[in-house]
Amino acid sequence: MKRVRLLLVLGLCLCLAGCGSKAAVPTEQASEADSEDTEAAGSGNAASTEKPRSKFAIWRDYIDGRDRSEITLDEESEKLYLGFISGEIEAECSEDCSEYCEQFGLSSGQKSYKLPEIERMIDIDRTKIPDDAEYLSERYIDLGLDGSYELLVDFYDEEDPHGYGLSLIVKNFGGKLKICYIQDCWARQSAVITYSGMIYVSGSGGAMTHGGFNGYLDAEGKYHLWYEWDESIYETEYDPPEEDVTINGIRIGGDDIRVDVDRYTFYDNKKYITVDVEYRYPEDEHGEDATDLEDAYKKACEAFVDPDETLCTIEEIEDILKDYRKKLGISDEVYTYGDELKPEDD
Repeated sequence: MKRVRLLLVLGLCLCLAGCGSKAAVPTEQASEADSEDTEAAGSGNAASTEKPRSKFAIWRDYIDGRDRSEITLDEESEKLYLGFISGEIEAECSEDCSEYCEQFGLSSGQKSYKLPEIERMIDIDRTKIPDDAEYLSERYIDLGLDGSYELLVDFYDEEDPHGYGLSLIVKNFGGKLKICYIQDCWARQSAVITYSGMIYVSGSGGAMTHGGFNGYLDAEGKYHLWYEWDESIYETEYDPPEEDVTINGIRIGGDDIRVDVDRYTFYDNKKYITVDVEYRYPEDEHGEDATDLEDAYKKACEAFVDPDETLCTIEEIEDILKDYRKKLGISDEVYTYGDELKPEDD
């Protein structure tokens, strides 16, 4: 079964930028991957006209999960997972899914559901879907990289102009299926669920505001929030050129600056904020009348930093993110899975 690409590239970039991953791509590995891909695309008459896949596509395929043919399931799990996909076997919703269960009218921890029942909850009618429509995909992931596999089902309504979709992670618990995670997405919210169990969700409130949350599912299917984040960007580009950037009555600077404010709220409710001030066009020359960036930074901090927030630099937040990740139990192996194939310019 071919995969349906429900997840927006924009969302992926925002999520991974928010989590602070800086892994580089080994040149030899990237070259080998490109070489293999080029050979595959050049073999056969049908494939000879196809373009080689990009490094980004190769990396995404690697972290997205596995097709059934690429893994070996134990007999019990295979029977249960395929039965769930075919609509014959039901799965119980975990208590961790209570927020989404309430949204869709499901009952967490009390009732089991077959896949067609869940589809009806979000108004997907199979009878109206063309036979050749690929509205549902199955993939297999390895939460915590413990060697066992979980089922990841993505489905969406092709007729929905907003591109609405839903992802379910189903795990075999001693012969009984449980839905241990539910995540929806639409035009302004995307989600990335990786093979190792990292989950990055991002949304957009417009060109200048973004936000989301990052976390992971451990080997037992338990979800752990790492942190929530939001980013606000302020520029005078959208105002008359003669106006200043003024926030909460505080004049930050003139029409040649951009202010980035990033907020992070961790699982223990501690809050951190970074403030970055730079010229909108750094390559231009800036004369005596240009905004003094050091002064603008001080004023931006005065305007944005709340009493319950800790101000830190962009470099410091990288270390804070790492410290919280370690405390939460997200191993380097799980967090960096696939980074050896990640393009430097993603």
